[in-house]
Amino acid sequence: MAATAGYRTIKALVFDFVHRCGGKVDYDALTQEVRKHFPDSRWKRTHWAWYRNQILHGRFKGQFSEAERAALSLRGRRKPGGDTCVPPAAPEAHKETDATARGPRAKDPEIKQLGDALLNHVRLVISLAAGEDLNKRFKLNRWVFSRLLQDEIRVKRPIKQRLWDGGMRTCQSCNEPFASPKGVELHRKNESQGYTADNCELLCRDCHQELG
Repeated sequence: MAATAGYRTIKALVFDFVHRCGGKVDYDALTQEVRKHFPDSRWKRTHWAWYRNQILHGRFKGQFSEAERAALSLRGRRKPGGDTCVPPAAPEAHKETDATARGPRAKDPEIKQLGDALLNHVRLVISLAAGEDLNKRFKLNRWVFSRLLQDEIRVKRPIKQRLWDGGMRTCQSCNEPFASPKGVELHRKNESQGYTADNCELLCRDCHQELG
């Protein structure tokens, strides 16, 4: 999910908000910022409860000071209208231009034409091979899909290892340190381009899902 400006992920926004508030988070003010930067988000109170718990007791604890966590812990026991902080708006980033926007252009005529032609050809071949056997058609669809997926994994695996060996040991979005390469995910910085070491970075699963 892409931000309109300023933040790459909701996690980055939440972390910045907590830091700016010194832990005295007003949920409504936080929600307002989430809606502003991520208008398509399904953000709700349970999402904030998860972040708060992870900051106080879980995987994000080390990224916040004791004072911030103490204020956040007390905030959960304060009555509404207490001493809360509504931080100033974060500085807006420049909107992405066509040259820097993530992902391929949705209406690229050449890719659309070639891709549709290839897909129609594959569908025709599968249909001819399967005939009226729906079970065979399902298995052929899955086989082709799984083989293409494996081809991509073979490309991604050495790039991921190269970045890890080169010292990329933290999430490039939220800066969370990685304990091992297991569970670390490869992300293309420019999704209109393929998997190369220069175009890829390592992210934690949460950030990758938000950017995906």
